[in-house]
Amino acid sequence: MTTSEYDTNQWYQICLGDKKDSCVIGTSLFTGSNTKGAVFISPGNASAPVQRWQVFPVTVNQTAAYVLRSSDSGPTGFLGVGYSANEETEGMTRPMMYRGDVAVQNVFWSFGNWGDGTSFMTNAINGTSHLNVKSTGIMAMSPNITAPQNGQRFRLSPIAKIDDAKYSSVNVSQLLLE
Repeated sequence: MTTSEYDTNQWYQICLGDKKDSCVIGTSLFTGSNTKGAVFISPGNASAPVQRWQVFPVTVNQTAAYVLRSSDSGPTGFLGVGYSANEETEGMTRPMMYRGDVAVQNVFWSFGNWGDGTSFMTNAINGTSHLNVKSTGIMAMSPNITAPQNGQRFRLSPIAKIDDAKYSSVNVSQLLLE
């Protein structure tokens, strides 16, 4: 699926390649005064709100990007990246959910095509680093982007219509983007 085919009224499940036992989850915003949530890999469950993702196109400084939010994080929670003192990968950056009013460039994503139906994901704040699932199952942004990188091959599969007005627009950094 190419990025131009993403439907903003569609929930997607994001899994590592064809592995339905390795899918990305985004939790509700439960830490930091309800401004952050967790992101990690879990066995596939397409009916779980933590595995239902919306892909929403935005334009930031005349650059096309996407924001992603899970059903569990609600309309104000977005997939982003941030510093993690426990991360050993260069850059020490891991994914997490952020509330829109405290988010910055760390919630803007781009997709690249591996040529096999899977995509890699880059983040505006990390430049060319790719979202990566390490052998431990922990996710981090990785500067090792030489193909092939099995931990960087994500497949987005449509699972259900959203049909909820709360998800019809995006508010990031107190800037309404439609």
